[in-house]
Amino acid sequence: MGFRRKFYGQPVARLIVSVPVEIVEEVDELIGYRPGHWRPFGGTHPARRNRSEFVRLAIVEKLERDKACNTGCNSNTAHQRCR
Repeated sequence: MGFRRKFYGQPVARLIVSVPVEIVEEVDELIGYRPGHWRPFGGTHPARRNRSEFVRLAIVEKLERDKACNTGCNSNTAHQRCR
């Protein structure tokens, strides 16, 4: 693969996740992990052929969304709409 994310001196922790095979197959199709398969983003997905980068981006996106929701919610009803 040859792609390595550089964290520029920031401490890093290794995270191992288990997910159903169907989800892994969907991710592989989306990021073009399997050669010769159709690629929805034409091979330009930010996590192109890199499952761990896809998971890292998903975690960052979810954190940002939850932080935005928590700061803007005034009631339980509003909070339920954020999810």
